[in-house]
Amino acid sequence: MDRVTRGLMENWTKSAGVDHLKEYVAFERFVNFIVLSRHHDHQFSVEDYSCGDDGTLGIDGFALTVNNELVADIADLEDSLSGSGPIEASIIITQVKTSPSFDLGDASVFSDASISLLTEDDPPHPNLKLQQEMLHRLLEESSRFRENPVCRLYYVTLGSWNDRGPIVRKVEDTRKRLMKSNLFSRVDFHVWGAGEVQRNWRAIDSALEVQIQFDNRTTLPEMEGVREAYLGVLPGSEFIKLVTDEEGEVRKTLFFDNVRDFQGETDVNSDIRTTLASGDRSRFCVLNNGVTVVAHDLRATGNRLTLIDFQVVNGCQTSHILHSERDNLEGVYVPFRLIVTLDDDVAKSITKATNKQGQVTKENLFALSDLQKRIEAYFNSFEAEPGKRIYYERRSRQWSGSAQVQGTWRVISLRNLMQSFSSLYLRIPHTAARYYGDLRKRVGNDVFSDSHHEAYYYSAAYAFCKLDHFFRSGAIERELKPARYHLLAGVRTIFAGSATPDKLEGIAKKAEKNCKDFNSFLWDDALYLAALQRCATSLVELAGGQEINRDFGRTRDFTEQYLSDLIK
Repeated sequence: MDRVTRGLMENWTKSAGVDHLKEYVAFERFVNFIVLSRHHDHQFSVEDYSCGDDGTLGIDGFALTVNNELVADIADLEDSLSGSGPIEASIIITQVKTSPSFDLGDASVFSDASISLLTEDDPPHPNLKLQQEMLHRLLEESSRFRENPVCRLYYVTLGSWNDRGPIVRKVEDTRKRLMKSNLFSRVDFHVWGAGEVQRNWRAIDSALEVQIQFDNRTTLPEMEGVREAYLGVLPGSEFIKLVTDEEGEVRKTLFFDNVRDFQGETDVNSDIRTTLASGDRSRFCVLNNGVTVVAHDLRATGNRLTLIDFQVVNGCQTSHILHSERDNLEGVYVPFRLIVTLDDDVAKSITKATNKQGQVTKENLFALSDLQKRIEAYFNSFEAEPGKRIYYERRSRQWSGSAQVQGTWRVISLRNLMQSFSSLYLRIPHTAARYYGDLRKRVGNDVFSDSHHEAYYYSAAYAFCKLDHFFRSGAIERELKPARYHLLAGVRTIFAGSATPDKLEGIAKKAEKNCKDFNSFLWDDALYLAALQRCATSLVELAGGQEINRDFGRTRDFTEQYLSDLIK
């Protein structure tokens, strides 16, 4: 392995808490993290999507997404498929080698294993049974597909890729065979060498920079909290530069501050497409509401602007349609509003205001609420105590590439915070693990209630993140990960000496007093780990030799028995 790639990988493994892994396993994790991060901006544990540890021939990583949400297991998939709305899905499969060259044999094994997994009734290896089960369950909902899933394959080594003929032919043959299955709307097969690994790592580890020519613009008046702002029209060819990555795909990560994902071929989106395909395309700028972009920084040389660390906060639908029609944009101008600010309050208000003009549910805007901001501020109050620090990913990519984060395992998403809080304090791990849709219905009352002080959410977050660190380091067996919320509920039950849900305070002094001893317990690795191991022993005994999987502990009766056994 070359020095540069090794240095990047070792820096990541240390931060991720997996520096104990063998080099080839660490490189697999590193590459899987890079690939998934190119397409997904939310916090995730790469171990959930790695499958090459135990001799799984041909495939090292597998990830399924539904409506832009990563799906780690069948329970997550069932939650994502609940309801009757349209589905947009994609599949990522990787093969990662530490070889300094590209081998046609390895590429062929990867191709054959991927085709078998994706198109046949039986998996190519027993370790891929769960992955194939998830695929088959997804395809049962094909009547709800906006379009068939997108399939992305990545064959990665430490060599120097130069479009070698035999492998290029294998890539094209694989694409054709998968497209002939009629299961996919598109198949992309990427081949990366060390240079591509390094370049893609830097792309996700640093702020995005894109340069555009913005001639037709007006400078808006000075506003408090806004460094500069412009309103104008942008040529379609220039706008496409903002939303298209090096592989020609939409930069999905640009739209995470936009509260709605792409909605597919709705009536409005069909009208946009029709306009672009007609002789009326020159009137697009007066027929469309346009796009609003918020950037953290901007460099200008005349009319050539370099946007740095930016998000599309309104205009997701327009952006996707323009991208899909990017070869048909001659004479098209896009109404474009650009705001440059480092003030999160300003950015939030712009997001909220521009999206309220469309049909957006209150739930979509929930992540922007004042309560979430208070929770984040409370987490940040531990800034001077790095060993106790937890980072709340209230906004996607909030901590990506940040030098402040000392260990990526210390970052928690809104979803994981909701699940860990419910497990610890409400004693409902069965709901947290399997029925996330039901958990969302409790928001505002039992979970994320204004009557709860933020201190409780810090304790829940630290407990979750430290448990994840124990899984990564091997201190707790990874086989127990499907029961992680039961482990959290058990730890709180042992500490409190009661399986009864906690009474939570809203007054700071009382809440922090309630959390003080529990936090000290969690901060002591030996004490916390001993309690987790006691819970693990109980769960294994209750399993009675059966596999601890998605169906394990799914009922309230099981939870009550398990928790009562811990305090006998």
